[in-house]
Amino acid sequence: MRKILILLFVSVQLLAQKPVLLPRSTPEAEGISSEAIINFLEAASKSKHEFHSFMLLRHGKVVAESWWNPYHNDLKHTMYSVSKSFTATAIGFAVSEKKITVEDKVISFFPEDMPTQVSPYLAELKIKDLLTMSVGHQTDPTGEIGAKNENWVKAFLRTQIVNKPGSKFLYNSAATYMLSAIVQKVTGQKVIDYLQPRLFEPLGITGIDWEVDPKGINTGGWGIRLKTEDMAKFGQLFLQKGLWKGKQILPAAWVEEASTMKIMQDPNATQAKKDSSDWLQGYCYQMWRSRNNAYRGDGANGQFIIVLPEKDAVMIVTAEAPDMQGEFNLLWKYIYPALGDKKLPANPAMLAKLKEKTASLALPIPNKNVSSSTESKVSGKTFGMVTGDRSFENVKFDFDNGVCKVSFKTDSTTHQIPFGASKWELSETTKFGPYLVAAAKANRVGLPAFKVAGSYTWKDENTLELTLRYIESPHTETIVCTFDDDNVSIDFQSIFNINRKRTISKGIVFTPKANAPKLIVRGDDMGYSHSGNEALIKSYKEGIETSIEVIVASPWFPEAVKLLAENKRVDIGLHFAITSEWDNVKWRPLTEAKSLRNADGYFYPMLFHNNNYPKQAVLDNDWKIEDIEKELKAQIEMALKYIPRLSHVSGHMGSTAFTQEVKDMARRVAKEYKLTMVDVDSMKDLKVAYTGFDFNNKNTEQKIEGFIGMLDKLEEGKAYVFVEHPGLDNDELRAISHIGYEDVAQGRQDVTTIFTSEKVRTAILKKGIQLVSYKEVIAGSK
Repeated sequence: MRKILILLFVSVQLLAQKPVLLPRSTPEAEGISSEAIINFLEAASKSKHEFHSFMLLRHGKVVAESWWNPYHNDLKHTMYSVSKSFTATAIGFAVSEKKITVEDKVISFFPEDMPTQVSPYLAELKIKDLLTMSVGHQTDPTGEIGAKNENWVKAFLRTQIVNKPGSKFLYNSAATYMLSAIVQKVTGQKVIDYLQPRLFEPLGITGIDWEVDPKGINTGGWGIRLKTEDMAKFGQLFLQKGLWKGKQILPAAWVEEASTMKIMQDPNATQAKKDSSDWLQGYCYQMWRSRNNAYRGDGANGQFIIVLPEKDAVMIVTAEAPDMQGEFNLLWKYIYPALGDKKLPANPAMLAKLKEKTASLALPIPNKNVSSSTESKVSGKTFGMVTGDRSFENVKFDFDNGVCKVSFKTDSTTHQIPFGASKWELSETTKFGPYLVAAAKANRVGLPAFKVAGSYTWKDENTLELTLRYIESPHTETIVCTFDDDNVSIDFQSIFNINRKRTISKGIVFTPKANAPKLIVRGDDMGYSHSGNEALIKSYKEGIETSIEVIVASPWFPEAVKLLAENKRVDIGLHFAITSEWDNVKWRPLTEAKSLRNADGYFYPMLFHNNNYPKQAVLDNDWKIEDIEKELKAQIEMALKYIPRLSHVSGHMGSTAFTQEVKDMARRVAKEYKLTMVDVDSMKDLKVAYTGFDFNNKNTEQKIEGFIGMLDKLEEGKAYVFVEHPGLDNDELRAISHIGYEDVAQGRQDVTTIFTSEKVRTAILKKGIQLVSYKEVIAGSK
């Protein structure tokens, strides 16, 4: 009996996991000829549009379903703004459950995120204005909000509304995000979870996922991934006015409300323009009206759920099509006119041709030369990158039996991806591919590994072309690798950059050394200026800098916090400051610290006596160690509050080590906060030596050569630290100086140039020097 129950349980579980499919029929049985569908598939394949899947439902039955290899029916597909229609449906459920109304004011849901001053237009903004893309913004704020903010709700509410809500259409994915946030606010669930028992389970939709923002709210306006047939189910539900298998899943009144025109995109468009565009027929609740009295869910680059009530039909398309109207026109030309009113006679021969055509559909594989003599020369070699974003560290090519395994090493992991010789090799990778909203914070966080198909060919003797299709998304990445002896240039191409100037990554062959010299490259003074902040981040992202020292009392510290949050892997130290040296920009203590302030309340400009600043040095005045200790603790606490990953403390202009008493105190305080002091004595304890070269009286190129000459003196098995101050030669830094140090802008620009120099990065690789951070050295010493 127990065995029977176990078997029964397993059977039920397997049944529950099996996808629920829509009923199937033949085209002729539902009033459309197989020949018309064949004509469409042929036209689609020959067009400039890259189709990935097509499904046609007639009278509730699937009569055509096609996937272009390597895409297939079991794959999810990124749907971009089709997500909006699902978010609006969640609003519909919440309305039906009387949790909200479309007349509710948006600000009523987010009292904790309100701006100090609520404008009249923001006060009157309603849920229905979000639904109809008529918030009243001057421009779509989505990119700005997503890329620069952790709290998207707060950023949205602070975006100026210049037009009366409800009066003017402006496509606005941030508005849809707000709908998602409202659903989560009133239900306590993310949209995807709220829809699970109400929509996905009744329709038999499984295996979907949806991106979230930094606060864990579904992105709403984009980010859902689901299968072609699941899209068809959603479209069929709307065609049936919310009825599914005899049960009213979604209120018919909501379907009617959500799918009827609410606002025109361009009221002044000519009739001729309207007649030729599916983007000028009016907008509903997160759906578009279309020609031929249709409406649709619509996603970037050609993702469509098209509902045709007058034809009792639903059309689904996934694609990578930059010309979405051209893609749409093929459907209107070949499919729509063929949707007849009556059943057609069976046509077994043409149906067989349709099945044959469907089975043969495939995207082209680049096929020029499957081999090159260069292949054997580069196989097994690792190329270290000397230009571009330093997060891409090196690449290795291994050719074997018609497969090229390429290993892309980043600063966090290694992505190994196989590419077939003029054939597809299927695999999974965590390497991000091309994506329309890649700049958004938290983008694609938490999603499983991406399914990909890789193929390679040699365009000529020295040019390897890798084609990497992200087969759960619309997009493909073409990676062109050009070899020249021990050098490689790598060009990453996609639909988003193919017509733009791209950064070419250059690399050289290198072999890691077991006992290589270690070098900390430290950039100082983050926070004293905007230009300094930019240069320090540039020197890390595009150069050799490994640790950044930040001054928390400085005027640009808030910006520094944001930039460091965006660059999570860079090591950070508190640069403890009790001086404010520049003539035109000043900062004050965080504490009362009377003995450290000048008459104007700022830090003194100098630590040691300076004839140019008489009586304006800390040591010229009656400083108190109690004030220094309190200030050090306050600066550490401020740094840890906003930069919790802080690893160490350094002294600005010698602030932590100008007397033995100060040195002992600073070490003790750092230890209390579980931080390491990195003054001269500490460096000896860590077995790290300072290194440098003479900057004086040298032009930029001579400084680069001087730095490379310094590298030649680093000994194997030893660790070193190089300290400098990156900056930019611009108007801001030209206005910053003090007596005796006037050429700040040019001098600090030279540091940035050295840190990001291709020559320098090449020399480091050739000499086998290992770049490390303070954090790594500290961890290695324990």
